[in-house]
Amino acid sequence: MHLDTSRDTTDADRAIELRWRHLRDELAELGTDEATLDALAEAVVERTSRAFGSHGQALFASEGQILDAHTLAVPPQRDSATWMPVPDVLPLVVDRDRRVPYVLVALDRVHAKVFGYPAHPTHGAVSEDELTGEDARGMDVEARGGPGNRSGYNGRFANKYVQQELWRENTAAVAERVREAVAQVDAEVILVGGDDEAISYLRDNLGERRLTIPVRHISGGRGGTGAQERLHETAEQALREFVVQKHDAFLAEYQEKLAHDQAVKGTYETLPMLSEKRVEILVLGADRSQEPHLWGSVDEPSMVTSNPSKLGSPDSVFKAPASAVMLRSAVMGHAAFTEMLDHGEPSGESGATLRFPK
Repeated sequence: MHLDTSRDTTDADRAIELRWRHLRDELAELGTDEATLDALAEAVVERTSRAFGSHGQALFASEGQILDAHTLAVPPQRDSATWMPVPDVLPLVVDRDRRVPYVLVALDRVHAKVFGYPAHPTHGAVSEDELTGEDARGMDVEARGGPGNRSGYNGRFANKYVQQELWRENTAAVAERVREAVAQVDAEVILVGGDDEAISYLRDNLGERRLTIPVRHISGGRGGTGAQERLHETAEQALREFVVQKHDAFLAEYQEKLAHDQAVKGTYETLPMLSEKRVEILVLGADRSQEPHLWGSVDEPSMVTSNPSKLGSPDSVFKAPASAVMLRSAVMGHAAFTEMLDHGEPSGESGATLRFPK
């Protein structure tokens, strides 16, 4: 079940109740037992009462028990519920595929805040650190600089040199914490806002340790509440752009593999590859308007076909949306998943990259 459980209006409780009631009626008509319906109802109430903002829920239940529950970072395009031998997980895996773990840094030449965000939705950062470095104001420049550093008019060049060294040292400490946050959340990108010169020093310090993920400069920073709000807003936009670029890069690689028989395109072309466990990455689109139904087997979870006669005993055969049985087969074949996006636009296409050529 996938349900919009956003709590961003004053009548959110009533809206969630009405949406859930509609899905409960649908599930009852499909033959869902009362114990399972009651378990779902309890999970909807318990999990939405503590959550705020715009989001959704993915709940999976059977025989009166919740088997799994997830928060969706973005509400589903439409509420949906199914009662099948396999879970309908496409909205959940697409939601996860559109999220990336990242580190966000607000930085000036003395202070910094470092936030770590994981790939799964949370109500805030899983790590948050504030660092304060040294400030050159009130410092004895000659004492720190040592003999021979006093130069120029009244030692102003020496003062500038010492300030720059302090800023480099400050950002070195920030860089160390950034690396720790990257490791903690397995970040794919670092977003930094604040003072341009401090950010330049931070890049230098991160580069010295050969950090392989990109560092992107965004607007906003530490200059009061407005700057911090702008930092988080521009971070969301930067993340959306990063996800689109990531998918565009995959799409280019996918097209190249298609040309060399290292990939297949289309649902029915992908099915035998799944059944033979030859799929490396399953690619599905989030647009389900033209999604076909396929056949799967309770006894042979790797098998998926458009012809039920290929699956043996009729008692073990069932029909389900294509994505549900294809994702189950992909899991059994240890395949990865990515959404089919074309420059950020959802698609209804499907395909796969292969472990070895056809």
